[in-house]
Amino acid sequence: MKFTVADNPVGIDIVSLADMKEFLRVDHNDEDTTISEIITSAVMAVQNYTGRVFNSTTYTMKLDSFHNIEIPTQISSVTGVTYHDTAGLSQTLSTKKYYIDLSREPARVAFLNTPSIYEDMFNAVTISGAVGHQASPPIKHAIKMLAAHYYENRRAVIVGVKASKIPLGIEAILNPYRIISLV
Repeated sequence: MKFTVADNPVGIDIVSLADMKEFLRVDHNDEDTTISEIITSAVMAVQNYTGRVFNSTTYTMKLDSFHNIEIPTQISSVTGVTYHDTAGLSQTLSTKKYYIDLSREPARVAFLNTPSIYEDMFNAVTISGAVGHQASPPIKHAIKMLAAHYYENRRAVIVGVKASKIPLGIEAILNPYRIISLV
């Protein structure tokens, strides 16, 4: 299974450069490019940790066969299902052949009486649709905390310093927003 979004958000679309600079107590413009890139890195890390996408975009999910699945993020719709038939030709699956459960996270798609697919092909089935989640204030705060950490610690290793996690830090803020698959 491969899940791909069309567009990942630019970090400053989620947390503005001005807000981040205020959080960092930076009052110069010398590092605006670096801080913008750090915000994007923090947004991507938080998206990966929570399983959410923080902008409205489209997604595709590739499967090797028809089977009931969970979509690994919060989606707003499934716009279509395509597959490669036994001749290897791309076909669109009728909406009567699948149903969607958007009432839970992760969302589920179940298939009914599906046609045969081309056997000698990976990614024979493609699900597509819309995805996007608004970043809430706690998520934005966690992004700022993580970006501040990236800003202060620009190297992979810190020598001569004893580091420790902040109790009730980033994970504690983000855990209620995580989408965890039970399958």
